[in-house]
Amino acid sequence: MTPAAPMTLGDVFDRWFKLIGASWLRNLILAAILLGPAALVFAVSLDLGFGQILIMDEYDPRNLATVWNFLGWISLGSVIFLIGTVAATVAITITGCAEMSGRPMAWQEALRTTFSLRLARVFGMYLLEFAGFGFLIGIPYALLIGGIAAESFPLGFAGGILIIVSIVAVIYLVINFAFTVPAIAWEQSAVIDGFKRSWTLVGGNWWRVFGILVLMSLVVSFAVSLVMTPLYIVVLWDFFQAYFELFSSLGGGEPDPQIARNMLSSFGFGFGLVNAIASIIQIIVTPLYTVVLYFDLRARRGEFNQSSPLPA
Repeated sequence: MTPAAPMTLGDVFDRWFKLIGASWLRNLILAAILLGPAALVFAVSLDLGFGQILIMDEYDPRNLATVWNFLGWISLGSVIFLIGTVAATVAITITGCAEMSGRPMAWQEALRTTFSLRLARVFGMYLLEFAGFGFLIGIPYALLIGGIAAESFPLGFAGGILIIVSIVAVIYLVINFAFTVPAIAWEQSAVIDGFKRSWTLVGGNWWRVFGILVLMSLVVSFAVSLVMTPLYIVVLWDFFQAYFELFSSLGGGEPDPQIARNMLSSFGFGFGLVNAIASIIQIIVTPLYTVVLYFDLRARRGEFNQSSPLPA
């Protein structure tokens, strides 16, 4: 299945769909093992967190502690869910690369391969990206806030301009580093070498990669929304009902606080579980289009001994 030559856009989509069809069951098993328990913890944390808010008394001096408990539960669930997502991304990237290389890998082997140094490196990669991108956005944002606080127009204006520049820079870097995970998970590159490898692969194809990644992410988001929207409606039925009650009560004076509590009660275990299901569906297909593009870029660099690359 390894591409002997660079792929057109139609070829990329064709390989992507074939890759999904060839590996969906293995990827679903991997996602269920790696992300399923984390999803349950996230759903329970969401339920406990909003439960803290619902029992909060408006005049209770312990409200601050209640809010911290809420944030603590939400943060705990989110961190555990994020860890599971990263592990599932690495595992599915490995199965996708194996399939594209013509050496299909069983989910058991992919699981064993995932829990190795490469997983720690991918975590390190994401931490570096988070810190670096946070720095790029945080500095101009601090200048903007400082300018507003000091009533300094030049400082605030400079911060606003730098925010725009930093956002463009982050987008540019995100695309250049989009293939660091395959480089680490499949080629076993070190973190910095993975960044360099991805940058080299994208070189000369930035706009093409940007366009295809945006297009494919929109396709995935649309497909997942079609599947999940009915479930969201069912789970959030009480929320919508309470929302319309709240909207109706606005014409009669002060709204009933109990209606707002009823709205918040919808954001519990069921909502967290549906979000988790949506994430599992998304995780079994999203890394695969990155894998297909990763092999396409390798083919464009002549790594599979093709005769001549197609035009970008």
